[in-house]
Amino acid sequence: MLKFLFVASLLVAVALAQTESPTSAEEIERYQNENAKYSFENKIEDQINGGQITREETRDGSKVTGSYSYSDGFVKRTVHYEADENGYRVVKEDTQPIGEGPQFNPEGQADVQGSLIGSYSIKLDQDGDKKHYKDIRA
Repeated sequence: MLKFLFVASLLVAVALAQTESPTSAEEIERYQNENAKYSFENKIEDQINGGQITREETRDGSKVTGSYSYSDGFVKRTVHYEADENGYRVVKEDTQPIGEGPQFNPEGQADVQGSLIGSYSIKLDQDGDKKHYKDIRA
């Protein structure tokens, strides 16, 4: 039994030694591209100044897909894209009219969410002589 374990360990060591690790800058870059994976999203809902911004993106190997959108009170524009070995491409673009422009609301709040940052909100603080935004995290 001990002899079997020794031979099996030796075979595994030989197999691992034959697996070549990338050594040149080009090999390392190719290896990283083939194995890269991530996904993120974020969103800002600004009910103070009447705007919205969203973005999401996913990478699997050398293929990246995602979208971003924003609204400014006049239009909401959304762009869907992908990028791979053939470069960056816009796949689809939508534009929707949404109103007569930004509507300022001093009582509103801006909500921020992100897969990496969590979420928080801010409100306009009108106490005193100066106006500024205050963090109202829950």
